[in-house]
Amino acid sequence: MTTGTAPGESDSELLQPVWRARRQPSIYHLAVFFIAGSLAAWCFHSLNFSSLSWKLPTAHYLQTQHEFALYSVEEVNTFKELYDKSITDSIWASYTEAEQTNVKEALGALRLAHEMYLAGKDEKAARLFKHALALAPRHPEVLLRYGEFLEHNQRNIVLADQYYFQALTINPSNLEALANRRRTADVVQNLDERRLESLDFKRNALSAIHESKPALRRAKKEAYFQHIYHSVGIEGNTMTLAQTRSILETRMAVDGKSIDEHNEILGMDLAMKYINASLVQKIEITIKDILELHRRVLGHVDPLEGGEFRRNQVYVGGHIPPGPGDLSLLMQRFQSWINSERSTSLHPVNYAAIAHYKLVHIHPFIDGNGRTSRLLMNTLLMRAGYPPVIIPKQQRSKYYHFLKLANEGDIRPFLRFIADCTEKTLDLYLWATSELPQQIPILIQTESEVGERLAKMQSPYMNHKSSISEFNEFGSGSQP
Repeated sequence: MTTGTAPGESDSELLQPVWRARRQPSIYHLAVFFIAGSLAAWCFHSLNFSSLSWKLPTAHYLQTQHEFALYSVEEVNTFKELYDKSITDSIWASYTEAEQTNVKEALGALRLAHEMYLAGKDEKAARLFKHALALAPRHPEVLLRYGEFLEHNQRNIVLADQYYFQALTINPSNLEALANRRRTADVVQNLDERRLESLDFKRNALSAIHESKPALRRAKKEAYFQHIYHSVGIEGNTMTLAQTRSILETRMAVDGKSIDEHNEILGMDLAMKYINASLVQKIEITIKDILELHRRVLGHVDPLEGGEFRRNQVYVGGHIPPGPGDLSLLMQRFQSWINSERSTSLHPVNYAAIAHYKLVHIHPFIDGNGRTSRLLMNTLLMRAGYPPVIIPKQQRSKYYHFLKLANEGDIRPFLRFIADCTEKTLDLYLWATSELPQQIPILIQTESEVGERLAKMQSPYMNHKSSISEFNEFGSGSQP
């Protein structure tokens, strides 16, 4: 499909949502604003979009209706069209030729999705919305309309709110997105809080199991292997779970694998032992503790760089971390933040996830930033009574995608992703310690075997609506 709109055409005119009709401005107001609009358009044309200083900041996303009452609805809509046109022209000018082609196709798909929705063909509409989003993932109109479809048709208010937020980071004046967020923000916050309460319940259930129980000891041992296997796997290590377990238990080399891959596993082993023996008992986390953690992570791979801040600029995909000259100050600030009363009063899962994000965003080391950040996150979780969280290597693309969204201004999807991984880890522990034979192999059994055991399980702590694949994805051979 190549149908689309001309660069100067207002995206807000592409389609009207069926759940809300737009009021038309009066002729008088149009005449009054024609002169003002022409002058405003000339001003906007002379300015670069990035230099506009009067954009609504993030803090205003949840403003109440009366704060916009300076103008009538008709006047606001007229002015909005002028402003949106300047935004559209500026965004369009920043696209490459290939991106412009994608945007045209995305807007064409958006029209068709709307038509399918009106015709009651929801499945086709959903596929077209997804296609439009894949072609233009940062186009505010695509984000807004897909979010409205998700909210009103799919009842996925959390994802809808995420897309409204993204639309506002691109175009903070989008009044439709602002209105949508006022409607969804409190609901989504309440859902997030209830989710955290559910995690606390499962943590307390796990804490009630006596440490002397053999099943719990076996579960911890297996989770230890899985944690190392998945953490190094996220970074590209090709060792299987069985090979990882063999290296940790026998210290024998595996044929056909590089020395670095062996040393990455041994480094994680040293770092986790350091956490268990020392770091988890500490009241405060210092820069020295983080350096010691990193020294063990990288000690076998690159002893000269282990425990040292980087001395060169690095580039991580589209993210450009701070320069080496800024690291000392930024790490001092990070140390102050991680030990502050305000931070430690957060829910443990959010606190740990934000600490993970902050450290990996600073990217203080030449290598091993991800592994060190995940280890720090798990240190904070363990201090709050949670087990070390396993982030499956099969979820690598989602993991990096949510970090990217955090870089763009919305950390909530990353927090929810860590909460998901936390819940699955808790479920695995509770499952492994339930009264079933052969508890530990269940973590890595095939999907059919897991299904058979799940059908027999009567644990009160498990959510039986969870899919079998959610449990199987922690194994070495499954896919998300």
